[in-house]
Amino acid sequence: MTPEDPGDDVRIGGTSPVAWPVVARIWRTVDVERTVADLGLSSEPVDPDELFGGQGVLVRPPDGPPIVVLEPSTEGRLAATLVRHGEGDAGVYVAPPGGLSEARKAGLTLGRTGRGPFGPEALQLMTDENALGTAQRFVVIVEPPPATIEP
Repeated sequence: MTPEDPGDDVRIGGTSPVAWPVVARIWRTVDVERTVADLGLSSEPVDPDELFGGQGVLVRPPDGPPIVVLEPSTEGRLAATLVRHGEGDAGVYVAPPGGLSEARKAGLTLGRTGRGPFGPEALQLMTDENALGTAQRFVVIVEPPPATIEP
């Protein structure tokens, strides 16, 4: 996976690397409105991301997964990452079929849980992440949407 072409699945390392569907890419910015205008796409509101300390919108490019464009709403992880790395690709939201418990069973180390644009979520803690939590790219594990029953 590269920042330019994330694909539909992302391979996650753990005790047994797995591929899970990408729900959305994450783009960090200091100005959501400017970024969305630059993309030339319509946007949809999303719930704030507690773990990043960010708020933003969802855009749907025609040639790839949706993108959550986030700007800081607190002096948290997102603000610190912007200072250290600038605007740009910040990672992905992925949804293992078994949610957070499946991610833990796969050997991932997850941080505290919170709520984000897609509901309950947890950050995968990276081995190369610095003490301030300002990794350049993040993997956010989200609970899959509930299954719907068709009549």
